[in-house]
Amino acid sequence: MILGSRLPRVFTPELRELTPETSLGFEAVEMWRSAFGMELMPHQEELFIRSLELAPGSSTRDEFPKLRFSNVLVLMARQNGKTYTLTARALWRMLMWEGPGQRPGEGPVILGLAHKLQPAEEILEKGIGVLRACEHTRPLIAQRSNTNGNKFVRLANGSKWLTQAANDDAGRSESVTDLFFDELRQQRDWDAWTAAENTTNSIYSSQVWGVSNAGEAKSVVLKGMRSKAIAAADSLRDWISEHGSAEGWGGDTSLGIFEWSAPEGAPIDDVEALAQANPAMNREANGRILVTSEALLAKAAKVGTNDEDGIPEHKFRTEVMCQFVTVSAEPTFPPEQVEACTDKASSIVADSELVYAVDVSADRKTGWVGVAGWRDDERVHLEVIAKRAGTHWIRDFLNNLATPGPVVIQGRGAPASSLITWLRQDGVNAQRCEGSELTNALSQLDDALAEGTVRFRPQDALLLAMRDTVRRRAGEVTLLDRGESPVDASPLAAVMLARWGLMNLDAEEQRVTAYGDDYGEWYESATDSEGSDERDGAEDEEGWRWWA
Repeated sequence: MILGSRLPRVFTPELRELTPETSLGFEAVEMWRSAFGMELMPHQEELFIRSLELAPGSSTRDEFPKLRFSNVLVLMARQNGKTYTLTARALWRMLMWEGPGQRPGEGPVILGLAHKLQPAEEILEKGIGVLRACEHTRPLIAQRSNTNGNKFVRLANGSKWLTQAANDDAGRSESVTDLFFDELRQQRDWDAWTAAENTTNSIYSSQVWGVSNAGEAKSVVLKGMRSKAIAAADSLRDWISEHGSAEGWGGDTSLGIFEWSAPEGAPIDDVEALAQANPAMNREANGRILVTSEALLAKAAKVGTNDEDGIPEHKFRTEVMCQFVTVSAEPTFPPEQVEACTDKASSIVADSELVYAVDVSADRKTGWVGVAGWRDDERVHLEVIAKRAGTHWIRDFLNNLATPGPVVIQGRGAPASSLITWLRQDGVNAQRCEGSELTNALSQLDDALAEGTVRFRPQDALLLAMRDTVRRRAGEVTLLDRGESPVDASPLAAVMLARWGLMNLDAEEQRVTAYGDDYGEWYESATDSEGSDERDGAEDEEGWRWWA
């Protein structure tokens, strides 16, 4: 029987041999066994020994040992004892740690974060349960709060474990010894990470743990930290290979990664690959087996060739094999059609009607405006002309366009739908696209790409959305699926709706407009706002434009 892997497939090399003198992980493992009578699985022991490695020159014999890592990334597939791992790690710090300058009655502070509060609270409850179940640690519980939104436990030695939701206020007013960031893949921006990480700055030998399974295109924090950690690990490994030791290496030794994942390209029914991503596979600990190879193979058998006949393969690889899948589905449009319709010099003819469209990202953090108009060859030109944070700016932007026109917005079920009444009250000619017309808009764009009757500039955000946006079935037709897409579908939705408006709105709903002498004014009114991503488009040979 193949057992889950003890060793992570991707990891940061140690700076020296790991022994009870060079890593506090051995102490953590022994505490769990002797204090609570519970066993850790082999991969959990390995993780503690590696992540609690001491800095060069520090030893467990020191009065105040110094940990090597200030940031630790832990990745593995779901259902492999993550909660158990974090519980054991937190209780070790609370019960065993004493830092320099620590006053009587003052102990380590543990902060558990998650994108939703419940997962962090579940880990805290697990820890409290372990403390209460042991006759030696039960009397150590000095205070416990079970108030919604303010759950914590404080021990007699002054140590405290609390939980918060992961947002840009996370950890404020706290000085944190250990920060556990659960489900890091859910963080779509850096706000919560940077806010919470700063709570550890003044604490001796503090650690920030980011724990997750594999992410997707939107998992910007996990992707960014993982990329940094792997680059540093590879550089260190190359140095050790060339010089025989880590001495003299000038890279960042404080960022560690320990990832249990299947090798890239491994078949989904490869049991050895599954064992690398599922370290608990077929292993018994404390009378339980968390996951078996039979169960994983049964899941693999349910994977279909497409979304219609089984589990999508990219979902299985992400959840069960802990693999980063860059493109989570087949391209939304055939790449050869997109390439053929991309034209850096494309523009709208001077006497064309203009139809605009507004769309908003699924998290409502970003608004987009697209435009459609006619070219001199009677093809339709599509373009994203604005992207800014939030939605508050959209009304003024549309009212200040040099050449106004109707503005199409999805009528129901989209983040932008709530803007229609607001815009109409301010005089914007907002037009709904909903029901069968919404599916028609996508189908007609499919036809236009296939027939080559549409053109667009090579704007990065638009091309990315055209490649990676996921569709969902609505009977015999399809719709864009914002929630399941690994990228923001809004730039695609904006130009799709603008094209639909140009082709389908009644003539009286379209105000005749022109570039003409006002062309410069038209695109200048669409300049990007401060702080927006400047890589949402391609640079124009004619000079600087908003998407440059």
